[in-house]
Amino acid sequence: MSYLVLARKWRPQTFDEVVGQEHATQTLKNAIAQGRVAHAFLFSGPRGVGKTSVARILAKALNCASGPTPTPCNHCQSCQEITQGHSLDVLEIDGASNRGIDEIRELRENIKYLPAQGRYKVYIIDEVHMLTKEAFNALLKTLEEPPPHALFVMATTEPHKVPVTILSRCQRYDFKRLPAPMIQEHLGHLIAQEGWQLEAEGLQLLAQEAEGSMRDALGLLDQVVTFGGQQVSAAEVARILGLTDRRMLLQALTAIIHRQGAELLQLVEELHEHGLDLKRFYQDLVLYSRHLLVAGLGPEARTLVEVADPEWEQLQALVQERPLSHLFNLLNELLRGSEDLRRASFPRLALEILLLRLVHLEPLVPISEWLKRLADLEARLGQGDIGPEPLAVTPDRPQTAVSTPVTEPIMVLEPEVEETAASRWPQFIKFVQTHAGNSLAAGLESSCVAEEAEQRLLVNVGPAWQAVEESHQARLQELAREFFGNQYQLVIQAPTPPPAPKTPGTPRPPATMAEIKQQVLEIFGGQWITEEGRQNVPKEESV
Repeated sequence: MSYLVLARKWRPQTFDEVVGQEHATQTLKNAIAQGRVAHAFLFSGPRGVGKTSVARILAKALNCASGPTPTPCNHCQSCQEITQGHSLDVLEIDGASNRGIDEIRELRENIKYLPAQGRYKVYIIDEVHMLTKEAFNALLKTLEEPPPHALFVMATTEPHKVPVTILSRCQRYDFKRLPAPMIQEHLGHLIAQEGWQLEAEGLQLLAQEAEGSMRDALGLLDQVVTFGGQQVSAAEVARILGLTDRRMLLQALTAIIHRQGAELLQLVEELHEHGLDLKRFYQDLVLYSRHLLVAGLGPEARTLVEVADPEWEQLQALVQERPLSHLFNLLNELLRGSEDLRRASFPRLALEILLLRLVHLEPLVPISEWLKRLADLEARLGQGDIGPEPLAVTPDRPQTAVSTPVTEPIMVLEPEVEETAASRWPQFIKFVQTHAGNSLAAGLESSCVAEEAEQRLLVNVGPAWQAVEESHQARLQELAREFFGNQYQLVIQAPTPPPAPKTPGTPRPPATMAEIKQQVLEIFGGQWITEEGRQNVPKEESV
């Protein structure tokens, strides 16, 4: 195929063409100009930000016919071969496919040979974190002391998986995620070079959807242009990429703030009819609600969100209708609902429930307000005013006078409850605990007043009373007189202890014959007859 996608066609060929990585490109240019190029580099960062492209540019700068130079010519044979990926002196190795120790051993054998044409033999290992532990160990010695003609450039998106022994032998450059305005500006320049037309809002959608990756942005632009031709509107961009229209997001937030549940359900109906992904809509709504939160911080936060000026003004007007604490609560509920919607078997119903729950979300009462109410209540209780607040007096409406008999209100007096020693006994136990300690109070556990007389209190106590010493019992008498104010004499009635279980003793000797005879006579009566006396007893006559 002769067609090149935009990501390959517009791949940077010099350090100056790399977007957003000046901290790395400028350092490499200075190193080449000063002849201080290290033998091993590690480029780390997210996908599509230029790690492999910078590695190729570094190889061209070192092997250029007019070099080493910070600016390769891109016309000599060496530069052309590196650009096309045909150079024998630049080997690109995929760490995910060649991750074993055998591949690294083969690399160690080939590194001994001099370059075929250029000055350096450059080894670019992409996704180096995918190598095995044994492969890393085999690479250590070669990486520490490579031949003078060898140069290693390793790229990874997960530098934390690279062993420390490898990191310590490399110069590390961390590539940054590109901001959306920078991607949008670069796409605008590219579109102008291609002769295409795309609305600024559409470019903004592409830049935001790329999430900091220039390669992803170029891939999305390629997809949009393939569908819409050389003139593409922002609405077509949103429809092609499956994005949610920002106006629908603002409409949804407005309905939530204004508590318009019917409009939200109508909006969900429109999304469903157009075949849009409801889960994606909710995800975009969560991200868009951040704009509302930032707008509540004031005009100085304008640079923190990437929206047009009219949209920013609408957000500021909307945020004035609710306190900032309510917006915090709203955003928290949105985040919690993401997990519920992700697992929902019926996305539409789940989305409608979540949106209606946001509509009926009550504002939070600040803690300062609760403290103020508590202080007012304490003040009223201290003054004895614990009744309900008086209702506001409203003017009476003129009504036709109706004669009704006047009856005086009947006052119902509640009978006074006389306090007895039995009713105050739980308070007395707490009094004992305060003045005599826990041990004596514990002895009164499960106790109660059984009988009350003028000078006598009969108290039933539980099993815990057995652990109370006699000296403490005298102290209990003093506390009773001090608490009740009368010369009460406490009479403690302890529970009857259960009979002691029979303990096995020495076995009883067997009864003698005389004892057995005596027991038989006691049970049946009569007298004992010997064998001689039996013969003298007259026999009964038979019938």
